[in-house]
Amino acid sequence: MAKDIIADEYITGSDVVEKIERIGSLATLGNWAKEMERNGHKFQHDGRGRRIYSEEDMKILTEMNELLGDRHTLKQAVQVTLGMNDAKEEDGESTSDEGELTETENAPAIIDESMKRFIASQSQDMADLKELLTKVVEQNQSYHEENVKLEQKIDELAEKNQKILDQPKQGWWKRHFG
Repeated sequence: MAKDIIADEYITGSDVVEKIERIGSLATLGNWAKEMERNGHKFQHDGRGRRIYSEEDMKILTEMNELLGDRHTLKQAVQVTLGMNDAKEEDGESTSDEGELTETENAPAIIDESMKRFIASQSQDMADLKELLTKVVEQNQSYHEENVKLEQKIDELAEKNQKILDQPKQGWWKRHFG
């Protein structure tokens, strides 16, 4: 397998890291590649078993990079990009109009499904937040009512203390023996 590889046609992992901004390290590139392999993508390997990347791989990684910038997860980005590319490969036409038509037909279906899941999850999160906010408002209202009651008691105690202080002073003997 390594004997058939022409070095000019493939890119090393470190070159990929330099070319694609969001990757940043070989470890990140490895994570991206593993996710792609889980979704059926095949990479070429050099004589030492390391992945080497073709121009097609670079296109996929660049598309993933853009999708990750648009708030997609790594898994979603892989599914969208590989879904597009698998459709082109199945037709056997990667640059014809029919291949592009299949690409645009598959992309919305994948995006729609992921968007439906995303919207459902966001809706559930919003419902949870509303419920939590309702509980916080109720708790805040009860705290406010308790504070009003405490302020009234404090005012009553202050009035009693003031009455005691306003009474004329009596000597010790008169207070005790009257």
